[in-house]
Amino acid sequence: MKIAFEERLEGAEGGAGDGPAYDPDATMKLDVPRVLGAAGPAGGPVLICIGGLHGNEPSGVLALQRLFHDLDEDSRGLCGRIIGLTGNRRALACGQRFVDIDLNRAWTYERIERVCEKREIVESEDKELRSLDKALHDAIHGSNQPFVFDLHSTSGDGPAFVTFDDTLRNRALAFEIPAPHVLGLEEELAGTLLGYLNTKGITAVGFESGQHQDPKSVDRALAAIWISMETAGVLEKGTRPEVARARAYLASESAGLPEVVEVRHREPVEEGDGFVMDPGYASFQPVAEGEHLARRGEEDVHADRSGLILMPLYQPQGEDGFFVIQPVRPFWLRLSAALRRVHIEKVVHWLPGVRRHPGKSGVFIVDRRRARWLAREVFHLLGFRKEGEDGEELIMAPRDITTESP
Repeated sequence: MKIAFEERLEGAEGGAGDGPAYDPDATMKLDVPRVLGAAGPAGGPVLICIGGLHGNEPSGVLALQRLFHDLDEDSRGLCGRIIGLTGNRRALACGQRFVDIDLNRAWTYERIERVCEKREIVESEDKELRSLDKALHDAIHGSNQPFVFDLHSTSGDGPAFVTFDDTLRNRALAFEIPAPHVLGLEEELAGTLLGYLNTKGITAVGFESGQHQDPKSVDRALAAIWISMETAGVLEKGTRPEVARARAYLASESAGLPEVVEVRHREPVEEGDGFVMDPGYASFQPVAEGEHLARRGEEDVHADRSGLILMPLYQPQGEDGFFVIQPVRPFWLRLSAALRRVHIEKVVHWLPGVRRHPGKSGVFIVDRRRARWLAREVFHLLGFRKEGEDGEELIMAPRDITTESP
């Protein structure tokens, strides 16, 4: 029988600790400060955890409140700094995903320049972006080892999983968490906080802890934070039993699930298009090609391939109806790491159908009519993501603007 992470910590049936309890009716609307808490000495590595970037996802905020309650009572092992930040405060107070625009689609250089430098505030989320951007800069200042952990939850049922831009430095943090790892999600979503931080050379990983109102989503988020603290060097290795218990808990929750998957399809949703997901789907549930999954107005929506469904949409706000994912063999990950370490991307323009982009350094144009053999997948192995496409040509850009280290 699976038991909650904090029950494991307390060693007593039903024990939820002394931190804030999860009451779905009472906690879907939260009035919380931008800085939820901070602990540990400055000057070393810093782990910044962000909860509530979407206002109907309270689990990350509640997990951080529990964490800082525990650290206030016992700070053993802290050798770096852990900082908890709130994402979309106004949306959290309303209990909805966003007020005007999705804050986790707003992190583009153009918008950040307009909002943070020119101070042109239009939407409610512009104020949130400016405030959170400053809080992030303040938290990172003075550390040459910043890590960011972005905590989310999903509208549909399903297990926890990890998301990240597939760089080697991100892998080092992500693969310490014993949960399925989803590759390629960032390629389908523009303007995410993780994508923006990644271009800044900051190690940044996301964690989806389960359904919004599931009490276990808080337990899973808290477990992932404990593991990330030790991985980031904020917590001295082996000093806190919470870490081992967290690993065991998440491993038991993820038993039988694939270790690594990659996004193969995104079903877009536009405001007013009448998208309605069929009931009963949960993340990582198998779907067959041609299976009826949803309706868009009078149109039927079917799976365009077989695989596993991810994040079926069961909420009024959102731009993604569902994703279809497929497992990735561990061999390909080991091969990709080896290829990146020898910088084989320096010679990929020699391949048929591949040429350097005339206006962008490090970017390649791939003609799929000539580079027929899994062109996109090969570039994924080398650390590239699809930046765009023009007919039969793919534009592939490096996921990491910095040099990947062994």
